[in-house]
Amino acid sequence: MLATMLLSLVTCGLFDPDTGESDTYTFISSSIRHLSTVLIYYPEDYTTSTPVIYLLNGWGTDAYNWGSGMDLAQEAFDRDIIFVSMSAGENTYANDPNNSNESYEDYVLEVISKVENKYDLDIDSTRRAICGISNGGGGAVFLLSEHPSLFSGCGSLSGTHYTQMEQFTNFAGKGIRIDVGTEDDEVLSELRWQHNKFNEEGVEHEYFEHPGAHNWTFWKKYAPKQFDFLENLISH
Repeated sequence: MLATMLLSLVTCGLFDPDTGESDTYTFISSSIRHLSTVLIYYPEDYTTSTPVIYLLNGWGTDAYNWGSGMDLAQEAFDRDIIFVSMSAGENTYANDPNNSNESYEDYVLEVISKVENKYDLDIDSTRRAICGISNGGGGAVFLLSEHPSLFSGCGSLSGTHYTQMEQFTNFAGKGIRIDVGTEDDEVLSELRWQHNKFNEEGVEHEYFEHPGAHNWTFWKKYAPKQFDFLENLISH
């Protein structure tokens, strides 16, 4: 009887369920020279110091992909963290030296600046992290290596390896977590190489192989583990 009454109250709108909010933010990007859309998920009572995790989507997907696989508004509410989802489309998250309209490394920095200004956030690297899926996972690790002053750490879910990554000393003092499926053959090979390279370079990181493939069944299971790891870095 009680459960029926509660369901009736929610259906009638007499009180709202405990979840976060979401916004769509569209702007003309100066980095990629066209209209851009990012998704923001946030706790309703966020403050100027609420930490942020920037989410990078995989190759060929849009900014909505992260939210299609899991409830980011609920994650924002439960963790008291803002999540910002963006995409590079069919590009890496590195600048293309041959095409100034595909400066996606600069684009990520532009999104950070615009979103934190729009939402009146006053935070530094101690309250900011980056996380990605597939191409976005590789991009997250690459961007941490190139811009260590911006992030406390990064997370990579089945992240492809970026051959442009050369700044291993920039990982000092940063948190890195990598999760990959044992049935994700090509990416698994890349990440085993990266894991060994990090060990050779003395880069502290957490590396996990789990049963699974390159799909949302795997990512939905291990994204919360990534968020736990990053939350521990930026929520203090």
